[in-house]
Amino acid sequence: MKTFQTGIYGCLEIFLRSLENEEGKLRIRKTGGMWEEYPAGRCQYMLTCIPLEKETEYEMELKHCKAGIAYLSEADDILESGVRFLEYQNGDWEHNKDLGRWYDTPNREQYHFNAYRNWINDPNGLCFYQGYYHLYYQANPHKQEWGHMYWGHAASRDLVHWTHLPYVLAPQQEILESEDKKGGAFSGSAVAMADEIVFYLTRHIGPPEDTEEDTVQYQTMVRSNDSIHFGEEKTIIEKPNDSFSYNFRDPKVVFYEGVWQMVIGSKVNGVPSLVRYISEDMEHWKYGGCLLKETTENVYTFECPDFFLLNGACVLVGSWMMYVDEQRRYQPTYYYIGDFEQEHFVTKSRGLYDFGSNFYAVQSFEHEGRRIAIGWTADCYGEHIPEENGSYGAMAIPRELSVKDGILFQKPVKEIYQLRGNCLCNVEGQNLHLCHLNKNCWYGRVQFYEDTDFRILIGSSKEGKIWLSRKGTQVVIKTEGVKSKYVNFVTEIERLLEAEIFVDRRLVEVYLNKGEKVGTKLFYQDGDDGIFDAEFDTENHVKRIEIYEMNGIWR
Repeated sequence: MKTFQTGIYGCLEIFLRSLENEEGKLRIRKTGGMWEEYPAGRCQYMLTCIPLEKETEYEMELKHCKAGIAYLSEADDILESGVRFLEYQNGDWEHNKDLGRWYDTPNREQYHFNAYRNWINDPNGLCFYQGYYHLYYQANPHKQEWGHMYWGHAASRDLVHWTHLPYVLAPQQEILESEDKKGGAFSGSAVAMADEIVFYLTRHIGPPEDTEEDTVQYQTMVRSNDSIHFGEEKTIIEKPNDSFSYNFRDPKVVFYEGVWQMVIGSKVNGVPSLVRYISEDMEHWKYGGCLLKETTENVYTFECPDFFLLNGACVLVGSWMMYVDEQRRYQPTYYYIGDFEQEHFVTKSRGLYDFGSNFYAVQSFEHEGRRIAIGWTADCYGEHIPEENGSYGAMAIPRELSVKDGILFQKPVKEIYQLRGNCLCNVEGQNLHLCHLNKNCWYGRVQFYEDTDFRILIGSSKEGKIWLSRKGTQVVIKTEGVKSKYVNFVTEIERLLEAEIFVDRRLVEVYLNKGEKVGTKLFYQDGDDGIFDAEFDTENHVKRIEIYEMNGIWR
């Protein structure tokens, strides 16, 4: 018999799947009371929500089924407390009260948001609503690989410390009841109003191997008053005509020039395109034409668009699906800075959003005069190391955006610096050899008087190494001994005055000249110790080196 206490929570949410050729079910009761039964999914895991009494002990048993992620929800202060995960141990379902310990593994980020368990990808529905930042994201709760897409949810008061919240969107029922369909709730955006959030997203359904004939993507909307419970989802836009590929997704909605504007990534007449829809009421949409076409060869399609006005410039963003550039970087994301002219976007400059390329599907929102962006740290090169109860993917540090001289600047949000702990090093310019940085979670800043070439070892494992180096005007994140060793993660920068380095177990982020250029790279390290080993060609050009421990965010 498996028992648990509800405490402050009033609902059990649990994923259930029947064993092969069985009709599985969950039985649950208050201790000593009458049993209630709930069916498990036949083909796929199904999320079952069971109302409970607070501060009560329950007994639960599984019949011919297995359980996935389970958690308690419906607390009065759920945004602060988060859900309470349950783990089956020693014959009982026990509350996982120590997320800090749960996350403390060599292959888990400590101060970047990542899933409690298994897969996450694109950030969705980013917004600030009634005192909290909200991060929704695509998720496969069941495996450390892509699968039928749910929307997960987390909230934060400071963009740094996050609470896990209930899943809010599930794949379509016909997908969950089938063995030969795939899809679910794909990416989208949110508009936070005074008393509700309006969400827009893509629904996908198709065969395991997508085809133009059998795969369908369409846009829907759904509203929420409390960010937790969603109303009825409505279909609002279907593919306009046959000139569009089935790749027609990821709506970003903003208010611009007196109307609501929606940007969708697609492929029109064989050309990757960002297309526009217009609405007066947020619900009825009219096609407004193509904003931007990308003529670079071998871009499969645009996806995950973003659109905003910043520092007097219009900015469009699009991810280049399946594209490999001349440096062998896979699936880069580009920003375009320009103006609207006769309902078309005219590009004046463009640039690589992140030169490390383990950064994808970035989305942004505005709050109190700040444009804040969050991107997904995708494993583009098959380097993920699975582990029991592990996770795939994380969100990069939230970035504050600005536009200057035709360049999109991205600096870490100021809140991240509150996580700096013990100062490990604060020295004037010199070569520096630190071989044992505690816990491999650290922040470093190198300031320069003048340019100098350098090579800094910032991560090491039995299999490989990762370096940050500069030669001439090129700054490179270079890996050795791993699958991405053949890729040149490079950017051009005329004069380098500052480099900030964030290392968080398997994730590295580099910010140059306060966000003039940014690079993100996954690198799995197999020990607890970090490393900072720096050699400068001209030591007296180095102004200062600071290194701090970084504290974790999980409580």
